[in-house]
Amino acid sequence: MKCYACGNRLNELDYCPTCKADVRLYKKIISNSNALYNDGLEKARVRDLSGAAQSLRQSLKYDKKNINARNLLGLVYFEMGESVLALSEWIISKNYESKKNIADDYINILSANQNKLDTINQTLKKYNQALQYCYQDTRDLAEIQLKKVLSINKNLISAYQLLALIYIDNGDYSKARRILLKSLSIDATNTRSRYYLLNVNEALKDIAEHSSDKKKRQDALNTISYQSGNDTIIQPALPKERVGMSSIINIILGLLVGIAICWFLVLPARIENETEGYDKQYKLVSEELAAEKSNSQEREQILTQYETKLTEYEDEINYLKGSNGVMNENDYLMKAASEYLGSEDASSAVIDNLTNISEEYLQGANPSFVELYNILSQNAGSNAISKYVADAKTAMRQNDYTTAIDNFSKAWNLHQDDPELLMSLAHAYRESGDINKANELYTQVMNTFPESQAAIDAGDYITE
Repeated sequence: MKCYACGNRLNELDYCPTCKADVRLYKKIISNSNALYNDGLEKARVRDLSGAAQSLRQSLKYDKKNINARNLLGLVYFEMGESVLALSEWIISKNYESKKNIADDYINILSANQNKLDTINQTLKKYNQALQYCYQDTRDLAEIQLKKVLSINKNLISAYQLLALIYIDNGDYSKARRILLKSLSIDATNTRSRYYLLNVNEALKDIAEHSSDKKKRQDALNTISYQSGNDTIIQPALPKERVGMSSIINIILGLLVGIAICWFLVLPARIENETEGYDKQYKLVSEELAAEKSNSQEREQILTQYETKLTEYEDEINYLKGSNGVMNENDYLMKAASEYLGSEDASSAVIDNLTNISEEYLQGANPSFVELYNILSQNAGSNAISKYVADAKTAMRQNDYTTAIDNFSKAWNLHQDDPELLMSLAHAYRESGDINKANELYTQVMNTFPESQAAIDAGDYITE
């Protein structure tokens, strides 16, 4: 320990041997700072990160130049996902002690990894955007953003807590409980996470005891602990064995391929067969007319009848080919534009019309057509996704699973980079009772987004 006045080393005396300054109070302050550092170190070892951070901050209030306490505080912040706070502590530590300071190594590791810095920056932006969505009362978008944040930074405690609050607000206490348990696996004694978990357990207990919905009551019983005499028994939710899942998926894929073949091959063949039959009838009529041209007025009347039938056949052929009143791609584009100009809330109607325009037609269309199509699709797409998701969640709360599935499917078709949309669609099928379809979509989430939080949740949801 060095004297605060002259900087020379102190001994066991209560005054500095060099400058004779009274150092009794100074020694006590340094001792308290070191004691709090040791307390923070012990708490960090048992993953009491919040308690460790509190002790270390108190240690720095006694001695702001306690390098060990400041460096450890930075490590605790980094483990909690607060990379910016960690970096700030290490920079301050380096300014106080520039030589032989391990904080220099921490800073160099982060500075040398540009991808890591970009990831930290991206995480902060997404988390701030999620907060903004919450202030704007668009919690569905905030939920999506927070799940993206946690897929990038799996230790960000504040993101877990905010996501749990959104689930609690939506009444999805089972999801909130799982998120809070993951948060506590990182910071075992976080006061805020434990307070939220206490309220979630109380809500689940209330549902299990008083809910009139048998399914919700059973889900709550499968999630929370229950009391048996004087003992508390935890009822686990064990994943059931998946038997023959690959065979079921192959059968479903085969059915989908068969339906697609029928849709794209049978209808054109039918039109061709109809057209060939009409051509034969036309040929037969022409031969009869040529043979009977010189006959009486009766023959002329027959000819008139055949000509009338021929016109009817041609009209029917045009109808099957898409002419004479049947909407074509231009009609759908014009209707979509009319909907978009007519109302700001017509995004879903615009998208419904644009989906009737095939990619094959777009490839051969003129540039003006394609440009208008792209403008309408881009401007209406994001609003339509939000509306589809909102309508689907409203339908889920009303147990209208058919409407929920339809709206989640439309949102997924517009934005197939978001695993949470696919998870929501799978949940809707599961709630509707279509377990096979739900398992197929859960498997698709795991295969398409293997590194995401949604893939982990999908594995928990798959049932027999």
